[in-house]
Amino acid sequence: MSKTIVTLVGKDHVGIIAAVCNFFADNNINILDIKQTTVGDYINMMMIVDTDKYEKTFAELTEGLGTVGEKVGCLIQAQHEDIFNMMHRI
Repeated sequence: MSKTIVTLVGKDHVGIIAAVCNFFADNNINILDIKQTTVGDYINMMMIVDTDKYEKTFAELTEGLGTVGEKVGCLIQAQHEDIFNMMHRI
């Protein structure tokens, strides 16, 4: 299984999660775990997704998520699980 960590930060409003989930569904990406926190008017979301069935490159994934982020007014970033783990290793 190829896991990717996706983070989203921005001002909360209706439709953010729907837009991200639609992007994942359209690209055969399965959400394995999701954590969302809202503080005041802001949303912070972290997702672990399975990209095994995603047929494009990782660069296209990050570009696509960036486009979704622009549409909903949030910053959306993706990292390979291995890189994420190495960056946060003590």
